[in-house]
Amino acid sequence: MPLDSFSVLMSPTFRCNADCEYCFENKTSGVMDLADFERIVRKLAAYFHEHQVRELKLYWQGGEIFTMEPDWLLRAQDICRELGQQKGLNINHGLQSNLLGYGPHWLRVVSEMFDRTVGSSLDFPNLYRKVAGGSPETYNETWFRRYRAARDDGIAVAVIAVLNEESLRRGAREFYAYFVETLGMHCFQINTPFPGGSLTPAKQGFPLDNHLLSNFYADLFDIWMRSGRPKGVSISPFDELIDHFRTGVDRLSCVWSENCAHDFVGVSPQGNVAQCESWVASYPDFVFGNILARNDMVDIMNGPVRRRFLDRPLRLLEEEDCAECEFLAVCHGGCPMRAYSASGTLFTKDPYCAAYKTLFGLARKAAIELDRLESTGRL
Repeated sequence: MPLDSFSVLMSPTFRCNADCEYCFENKTSGVMDLADFERIVRKLAAYFHEHQVRELKLYWQGGEIFTMEPDWLLRAQDICRELGQQKGLNINHGLQSNLLGYGPHWLRVVSEMFDRTVGSSLDFPNLYRKVAGGSPETYNETWFRRYRAARDDGIAVAVIAVLNEESLRRGAREFYAYFVETLGMHCFQINTPFPGGSLTPAKQGFPLDNHLLSNFYADLFDIWMRSGRPKGVSISPFDELIDHFRTGVDRLSCVWSENCAHDFVGVSPQGNVAQCESWVASYPDFVFGNILARNDMVDIMNGPVRRRFLDRPLRLLEEEDCAECEFLAVCHGGCPMRAYSASGTLFTKDPYCAAYKTLFGLARKAAIELDRLESTGRL
């Protein structure tokens, strides 16, 4: 095990109260049994303790966690604490939610288990996120009510915006103004969509056009550097990329991981294990194995399906032009899910390669300029 920490994307349910047109998950209505959860965590803790992993990060997502019962999560926290202590393993928790089901009954869980922090999503403009049986407008109205309620409860909500074709058409100026000036958000993340899972009309426009996306990145980066960054506005991955080029510190998205197979796995409500929740919820042929059906994690982690993910970086060097790329050490060929969903094969580079190169070039240039200003005392 090359790291002293490992992440597990834990999906105890694929039930959801939203009906987003670009979702990659095949929805089901069940919830993981608590006894099964305890068996899963016991096997995870034993495996990673044996491999000298000191920290296990559980990222809770679905489906939608807030369709479950708060007591289920509180009991799960107790299970993790007890098993972590037995194995000398520090188990931490993170939460991703659409917030649609948030209410006062969730405050204790979010406070105690997730340190009053939750990740959520809001797009501009919202074309595809919907409340089940509703419209994008209804989704936004409900989301803002829950967002304000969470903020009033002292919960920090980190927002991810998934770009769409209309985001690019309206442009970076309008996008930035919506989040920073209209909503007053000073920390948010932008992400790119991919056509994973079953095909829907929304996914026919994915991946986004690289030329348009590159122009959007360039315009947004310029606006942020001139108007946002000096005032403390943080946009991910812009901040992380500049830090990477200035200091070598790696806080980059899993999309640009050296090899995500070294860093995390996803677990489904049925105990299926795959590379991440995108795979375990969408592509059963890529399941590593079922942790509930095995005595331990060894066969799952050493199996032939996971081996394909471990082999991907070398295959990209052999079969793509990544070896000649000046940004190989930043991107490593990009996301296997984005590659597979766009091309049908793991062994091709991320379809957003050209746009990433634009963004990396902008961040590197900014890092050089910031270093220059700092060396002259003008930063």
